[in-house]
Amino acid sequence: MILTPMEEIMPFRPSPEIHIRHLTGVDATTGQFPADLFPQIRQALATGMARLDQQGMGADNVTRITFTLRETDGFSTCFPLLNDLFGRTCPATTLRLGKQFERAGQLAEIELVALPAQADDTLS
Repeated sequence: MILTPMEEIMPFRPSPEIHIRHLTGVDATTGQFPADLFPQIRQALATGMARLDQQGMGADNVTRITFTLRETDGFSTCFPLLNDLFGRTCPATTLRLGKQFERAGQLAEIELVALPAQADDTLS
């Protein structure tokens, strides 16, 4: 058997993923959480989009979303919002259930993972 060295055709480069964690729906003016899930999800996503914007990215750059919820009641009301933001790119989505959050009234927490657009990306 003859062994020949393998040439690396495409070098491995770690992806420049951006992780935005611990997004919650706390109302910035009152410091309290709205009673319903939808306004909490809407506020958490607005905060996430603002942080992505600071990095020169937007919803199209999101490749993964993780929702941690106390319960799923009311989550279906968020589908139109999620479709408006992510319907074009359909990022991988994980839904986790947790028993309780540290802060009273908190119903959800979101994590976003985003990748900057590459020069050779042809998605438009």
